[in-house]
Amino acid sequence: MDASSTPVPSVATARRIAATVPVYTITLFLSAFLLFGIQPMFAKMVLPKLGGSPGVWSVAMVFFQSALLAGYGYAHWLVARFSLHRAALIHLALMAVVLLVGLPIGIAAGFERPPQEGETLWLIALFTASVGLPFFAVAANGPLLQAWFARSGHPRAIDPYFLYAASNVGSFLALLAYPFLIEPVLTLSQQSLAWSFGFGLLLAAIAACAGLALGAGEARPAVAQDTAVAMPVSGRQKLGWVALAFVPSGLLVAVTAHLSTDVASVPLLWVVPLALFLLTFVIVFQSRPLLPHGWMLTAQLVFVAALILKMLFQWQIGWAGELALHLGLFFTTAMVAHGELARRRPDAAHLTAFYLWMSLGGVLGGLFCGLLAPLLFNSIVEYPILIVAGLLCRPGFTGIRLPGPVRAGLTGAVVVGLIALVVTEQQRSDSVRSFFGVNRIVDSPDGRFRMLVHGSTVHGAQRLRQDDGSLVAGRPEALSYYYTGGGIADGIEAVRQVRGGRLGAVAAIGLGTGSLACQTRPGENWAFFEIDPEVARMASDPARFGFLAACAPTARIVLGDARLTLADAAPASLDLIVVDAFSSDAIPVHLMTTEALALYQSRLKPGGAILFHISNRNMDLGPVVTATAHARGLSTWIRPTRQTAELTALRKYSPHVAMVARRPEDVGLSAEQGWVAQPAPGLARAWRDDYADVIGPIWRKLMP
Repeated sequence: MDASSTPVPSVATARRIAATVPVYTITLFLSAFLLFGIQPMFAKMVLPKLGGSPGVWSVAMVFFQSALLAGYGYAHWLVARFSLHRAALIHLALMAVVLLVGLPIGIAAGFERPPQEGETLWLIALFTASVGLPFFAVAANGPLLQAWFARSGHPRAIDPYFLYAASNVGSFLALLAYPFLIEPVLTLSQQSLAWSFGFGLLLAAIAACAGLALGAGEARPAVAQDTAVAMPVSGRQKLGWVALAFVPSGLLVAVTAHLSTDVASVPLLWVVPLALFLLTFVIVFQSRPLLPHGWMLTAQLVFVAALILKMLFQWQIGWAGELALHLGLFFTTAMVAHGELARRRPDAAHLTAFYLWMSLGGVLGGLFCGLLAPLLFNSIVEYPILIVAGLLCRPGFTGIRLPGPVRAGLTGAVVVGLIALVVTEQQRSDSVRSFFGVNRIVDSPDGRFRMLVHGSTVHGAQRLRQDDGSLVAGRPEALSYYYTGGGIADGIEAVRQVRGGRLGAVAAIGLGTGSLACQTRPGENWAFFEIDPEVARMASDPARFGFLAACAPTARIVLGDARLTLADAAPASLDLIVVDAFSSDAIPVHLMTTEALALYQSRLKPGGAILFHISNRNMDLGPVVTATAHARGLSTWIRPTRQTAELTALRKYSPHVAMVARRPEDVGLSAEQGWVAQPAPGLARAWRDDYADVIGPIWRKLMP
């Protein structure tokens, strides 16, 4: 056939073909941006319901992975059962219903107050009722649009997987944009409206994609017919897709929990593993990956070997080195698993099935680490288990040719080692895991002190033995942040003296070991508000910590989130409120908003005060407290930390504290003790329930 006989496409056809890739790319980018934009936005709406716990994010990831699976299943059903024209009408109708009845995003009615137990199931129900339908509709777009593109008649339609990389770029940028660009500028209500507007644009873009695909006419056969002649997919292939998706998805949750619990309590640390997770998809589904698969196979072994050597020789590499090691291991393992997925992807006829099975693996990985592991293990045991599983994702399991007996011996050793690890961890009585994290009781090497550690944060310490080795007798001494002469103790005493030498009713938000109980005085009525029942059990057990039993045996412990439980207190009934629920990895923003201050004020007697413990290694929260108090017409005094080597040796840590009251005479603070009256706030903005900027405090800490 000569060139003159080759059909020449019409101008309209040429324009349609030229527009196809840009339109599909932009649509998938927007869809992915919205898909990952809704996740931190709605998680932030929910966080105040459960004390700002990182567990909320773990459950959120499990829910969103499950909803993603449902969306992929729906997309597969549309492609397999209906013509392109009918599938497009059904999906566009679903999108229109969501636009009309499911937006803007907000917490559904009936979920005002969480239960004291069963937080996980309650959260899943809340997510389902509030964002289930919008997320489901958007989640289907990835495989659905790629399947439509495969029918578009475009020259690249035979292998549409490159669009998956474009989709993950949108997810990646949404994840990074939220904490740095969206959250500092927009309130939650504004974010919800912006998301609704973006959803409307997406609906129009999907209609354009459908039009471009339908413009190809009936020249291309239906997917159901394509599937009939395509190479069939075996059950072993599907199982492989599930396994290769399971490992990095589970490892994402596990490494995030490990890093935030055992390495460094850095705000927004969860962003980094998730960003790396998405980046691996961007890389491996390129036609020419920037990082060759062979390089990643080698790099994974290097990081595994480095971790083993560090553990064997007990090397101390600092938190930065720990982050680099664990994130490097996670990235290379995800690259290996996702690289194998990309290498084993089927032809376009099985595209939606491929994404469906891959999503199932992701859900199972998230379920294992996000829901099952906290019930099964006392600590983050799932992390080493998944590191080993990551090695099984290599081609031929290890990628190294070994004799059969050697391979069997190594496999047996790994299995025995994992069983021993799990059994050992389950027998530990000094570690308790709950929805709110892992709490460990740790004795100092010399046996003089016992500490309660949550992640990398010490939440209290008790002296067990004197310097000469003898047992401590009598009333325990408050240590950690609560020692006599420290900012918290001095702030309480200053308010006590103003009120005649004795406080009436006091609400302390946050219990820890109960150290603060030893700053009480006879005749005072203290109540401790604690969200974690496991912490309450530890503090109440004299065999573990003796502060409550010895210093305040009649003090009440109120379980639940303080914003909810404190609302049950009688108005104008408290002399002092101590807010001590902050840690470096979880900032319960809702306890320091203007709405929270309004609640505190309503429960305080005239002249009452609020004492905030705002010690934080990564954030300067003083300006936030000042700005928020100023918005309520209140004044702020701050006493900065004054740590010394002598205090550190005694397990005493100088706290960073802020006092909030209407008038100086209500608190009686002295400059000689280090208290500084704060001027009107500068650039810092008041936090509200629908607005909080955590980047600002981080920046002020880095650049004082």
